[in-house]
Amino acid sequence: MKIRNPIARAPILKKGGAHVKKKSSQRAQVRKELRKMLDDCWNK
Repeated sequence: MKIRNPIARAPILKKGGAHVKKKSSQRAQVRKELRKMLDDCWNK
């Protein structure tokens, strides 16, 4: 079997990997949690 050239591989294949949330969605989640905590404090 012929060994393929690793340099000539399709660039679309480099996008694979673990499913990780984007940094922007992580920041949005933190803001959402903070707003919820502050809302709980104000409504006590």
